[in-house]
Amino acid sequence: MNFEQLDILAQKYMMHRKSHKEREMGAAYFHCKRVSQSVTILREKLFPQNGDWDDVLRCAGLFHDIGKGLEPHNHSGAVLVRDLLKHEMTAAELDKVCVLIEAHTDRQPGTDIHTDCEKLLQDADLLDHYGSQGIWMSCIYYAYMGQKEMAQVPAFYFSEWQEQVEKHRQALNYEISKAIFDEKIQFEQMVARRMESEGKGNYIGKEFADENAIYNMV
Repeated sequence: MNFEQLDILAQKYMMHRKSHKEREMGAAYFHCKRVSQSVTILREKLFPQNGDWDDVLRCAGLFHDIGKGLEPHNHSGAVLVRDLLKHEMTAAELDKVCVLIEAHTDRQPGTDIHTDCEKLLQDADLLDHYGSQGIWMSCIYYAYMGQKEMAQVPAFYFSEWQEQVEKHRQALNYEISKAIFDEKIQFEQMVARRMESEGKGNYIGKEFADENAIYNMV
């Protein structure tokens, strides 16, 4: 596969549109680009001998959300990709890519319904919504929705976010994915606590011992 050409196509169809009004322009492309990279990292950790999966995984990652806004986007995405990429790879490769895209939202951990390739894409997709990216999405959302004060952003983290986190953790297929997820969650919580504190005009650091408890949060 020619990934330079595939990236050009991905940008053409995803860079200049919004899948959600409260996200930045091209958010679907940026997300897919990251997942295209991270899914191979998961593969290397979990299945180090299966490097021959990478081209199909990278391609499916790059286009898995091309159907966003045309729900169910996993199905519409697979249909779009089958036509868009029909001259970019072999028929067998295209079949595999479309199957991965179709399956990426059908998370059923603990079952054998999906192949390991499908599970890898599912986990890489979900994990990309947390950590630094989670902070970014929260800030962008509040900016677009008219939120005016940084100190109010953490309110989301101390309410419905907790339920979302539990639901998404249970949707992951692999223990290493859960470990990555937990680290990302800890980071987001730390940032949210700091935003809450600094949003009130406080300082954080060794000069203010009582405030250092922010880093010891669960």
